[in-house]
Amino acid sequence: MPDQHDPVRVAAQRRRALRMALILGAVALAIYVAFILSGVLAS
Repeated sequence: MPDQHDPVRVAAQRRRALRMALILGAVALAIYVAFILSGVLAS
């Protein structure tokens, strides 16, 4: 299993994981803000 210790592959995998986490966080934040705004507008 030499792939596990290839620094280039590990760095690329880390970048993909970070990008995915940021995208999921942004989506969660957008949903949260949408709920807050819908509650504010409904009142």
